[in-house]
Amino acid sequence: MHRQVLFIALVAVLAAQCSSALSRGLLQQQCLRNGARCSLYQVGQCCAGTVCTMPLECTSRGSRSECLPECRTQTLKNLTRVEFPSKFGMTPGFEGGKKNKPAVVVMQEWWGVNAAIRDIAMHVAEQGYRVLVPDLYRGRVAVDRMEAVGVRGTAAPLRTRPLTTCPPLHQPATPHPPRPRHRTRGVDDVVSAVQYLRATGSKKVAILGFCQGGAMALCGAQFAGVDAAIPFYGIPGNFTGCDPVKIPKGVPIQAHYGTNDTSFPTSRVVPLYNAMTAAGVYAKLNLYEGLPHAFLNAITPAGRVLFSNGNPVGFNFPSEKLVTQAFSRMTNFLRLHIRY
Repeated sequence: MHRQVLFIALVAVLAAQCSSALSRGLLQQQCLRNGARCSLYQVGQCCAGTVCTMPLECTSRGSRSECLPECRTQTLKNLTRVEFPSKFGMTPGFEGGKKNKPAVVVMQEWWGVNAAIRDIAMHVAEQGYRVLVPDLYRGRVAVDRMEAVGVRGTAAPLRTRPLTTCPPLHQPATPHPPRPRHRTRGVDDVVSAVQYLRATGSKKVAILGFCQGGAMALCGAQFAGVDAAIPFYGIPGNFTGCDPVKIPKGVPIQAHYGTNDTSFPTSRVVPLYNAMTAAGVYAKLNLYEGLPHAFLNAITPAGRVLFSNGNPVGFNFPSEKLVTQAFSRMTNFLRLHIRY
């Protein structure tokens, strides 16, 4: 009897071990391996140690001609807190990537430097760039819309208006009267960020921003001496001291806006970019039919939580095809203008 009990116990242990090994094997088979196509809208599809992002190269022929997301070996695990000198003292931020690589300044939305903007910066870093996310709010992050209205003004001391009019998702902007054009602290932070990156090893620097950060990208194109600028749905207010029409002609601009963006409607966007082009600014405006404000948030888990107001399950996110196309165009633009 004792031998029978031991035998049964041994069989049970072996069965459990086999089942565990089989489960691990099935999981490995189910995950997508390095080089496999993947979706930016899905979590956990790539195997351990890999991340779903854009390929490093896109050619005119073959399997990479479409420049679609794929599982790639993850090269950067996290961003590091840093400080860099600016006109108003030391500006905090988050940095990642090798010092000698071309750099991209990634500018926050009006929420502050939250998980969503850091995740997008990580995507950019995986393209082989050094990234820097300046913290315009000095550590403050808004958790709701009313708080965002308050904290965005902290980047513009001695000014009665914030950096830019960037209203909540899917809500129209309230127009402000013209203000004198004096540079705010936020714009000076951008200039200092670019100077810091160049002084510490990056030969070329681009700026990328979203909503409020999109406005700052245009300000950076005007004042910071960047090699390229990519604004996503943002326009500087008169109170920032920025005028996109005065951007130097040698700075290429690639802009992305949705036609359903009630914060920055095409009735404002198109005339601005027409005026920029007429003034000799090298600007390419990309309009995406049906996309709303802040659409690129959909490519990261934290961004999807933000976009859906905390309820991502079952939420109807913007067209994955168009959002992926915008992200693809952005990565190709960076390759063209700052990679060395």
